[in-house]
Amino acid sequence: MKGGVVDDGTPAESASRDLRFAAAVAGFGMLLRDSPHKGDMTFARVEDLAAPAVGDDPGGYRGEFLDLVRSARALAR
Repeated sequence: MKGGVVDDGTPAESASRDLRFAAAVAGFGMLLRDSPHKGDMTFARVEDLAAPAVGDDPGGYRGEFLDLVRSARALAR
């Protein structure tokens, strides 16, 4: 099965909180693996996607993820 993905110009900020957070996690993984598919993803962009998407975080997992992103960003400098 093949299908194309078309950018319709909708800003990422209009996506659901969960989708934005999932995109940040996927982007972070691609950065860590230095994936050829990472495009123009950066640690700063991952943080920009994830931080406003934390929302209600009863287990603290999303906050911990942000801490990991910030640590990785500092180490990458």
